[in-house]
Amino acid sequence: MVKDAKLWDQIRAQYAKLQEDEAGAELFPSPIATSEPSPSVSTAASPVGAPVPGDVGMKKSRFYEDGLQSRHWVLACCSMMVMCEWLDRTVLSISMQSMKEDFGLTDSQVGILASASLWVVPLATGPVGRLSDHVPRARLIGAGVFGWAATTFATGSSRSFEVTLFCRLLAGVANCAGYPVTLALLSDHFAAEEMATAMGYYHAGSAFGGLLGFAAGGALVTSKGWRWAFWGVASPQVIVALFFCFTVPQTAEEVPPTEGVLSDVRELLGLRPLRLLMLGAMSTGLLSGQGRFLSSFVERRHGVEPAQIGLVMGPVLGVTGVVSAFVVGHLVDRAFRWKGDLRVNLWCASFGDTIGVLCGMSAIMAPSFELLTLFTALGVVVGCLRQGVQTVVQRLGTGRRGTVQGMLEMCWSVGMGIGPFLAGAISDFNLSPGCDDACALSWSLLLFGSCSLLMRAACNFAASMYLSDIQTQTEGRAVAASSAPPQVVGRTCH
Repeated sequence: MVKDAKLWDQIRAQYAKLQEDEAGAELFPSPIATSEPSPSVSTAASPVGAPVPGDVGMKKSRFYEDGLQSRHWVLACCSMMVMCEWLDRTVLSISMQSMKEDFGLTDSQVGILASASLWVVPLATGPVGRLSDHVPRARLIGAGVFGWAATTFATGSSRSFEVTLFCRLLAGVANCAGYPVTLALLSDHFAAEEMATAMGYYHAGSAFGGLLGFAAGGALVTSKGWRWAFWGVASPQVIVALFFCFTVPQTAEEVPPTEGVLSDVRELLGLRPLRLLMLGAMSTGLLSGQGRFLSSFVERRHGVEPAQIGLVMGPVLGVTGVVSAFVVGHLVDRAFRWKGDLRVNLWCASFGDTIGVLCGMSAIMAPSFELLTLFTALGVVVGCLRQGVQTVVQRLGTGRRGTVQGMLEMCWSVGMGIGPFLAGAISDFNLSPGCDDACALSWSLLLFGSCSLLMRAACNFAASMYLSDIQTQTEGRAVAASSAPPQVVGRTCH
């Protein structure tokens, strides 16, 4: 212990000087600096639930610094992967009416086909997410996309409802190595203050995939049949799989978790914000009950052919999604950097879902196909406000990003596995002489769309409140640590 007050003042002054020096910052890092992510790695050394430091708002995004880098190629490959995923989903959606007529199915059976790929995801996505914390994520994604391409081709070649159902189940197994692992891979390369911008480009890929699915898929379904649509989707998936296996860097940016999976899951489930976001992910899955029946609803309600649906909704929703994902992603990142508070991302998501309820209801009740397309496009715009949620998720799952993303994907897949089936079942239940198939499907989509969006908005807002509690506690520990006297290593002065 230093007893001489003058000597103590000299030591304290020297410590303050070292804090301002780069070398001194490495020897005596401040609590705020240690919780800050590195420029190229997002949240690699922060504790679970730690807040983003308050001075983030003073920094500029490093996304465009130093030109194109290898991490931008990683983002491009991830965008192509999600483009293929939405291409497959859109083709399935636009082919549902043709498959129903070809196999003689009911709406419930069509809903089963639409959701079958999600039935196995709750069982497989957790282990795959955990595996991605220990093996090169890029190669794992490549293997999954290749298997996904094979099952997509097999879907187009099936000759019965049972075989098609089996192919969709296998597609679900392969898809477990897609979306959740790519998000963890992106977090290896992009910091928290630029993650929403990266997600903007990432979601632009999904919008572009929807555009191609509606346009090319609708044309193929009308001219060649629904089988050719699936065969066409399988080709780009093989190319993307090769990109991930041979061109994406394989080096992991964070140390794999050393504790057992049960211990990690128990600790993650102890975070209230994460539990609420998991419930919100399940609500997102339930929304698939609305999205998967969109093409069928347009055909029944407005009498539009699949080719026209694709040629109109494909370009409109695709271009709207690409532009909105890019612009809104930058705006959310800018708001986050300006405020320096992760809650901003969740507030934006809640606001977008609330407005999305009005857009969805207006689209379903629209008297014409043109107005339906307009309100659906507006829903796409406000839906892009959710891009900042992944920044919060990856922050909460620091060091176990694959595991936490697998947990969220499991909840999402549960909702998506239930959503289309329940939407179809309710549509069949409402079918009566006074309510034809278009009327029955309208009520089903209104119920699922409104309830799911409102529940997701409530979950995001509630998560922001509990995130504030975690942030306050962590900041309190940081202040306490910063107010403690420095520990001088070496000879003790008496």
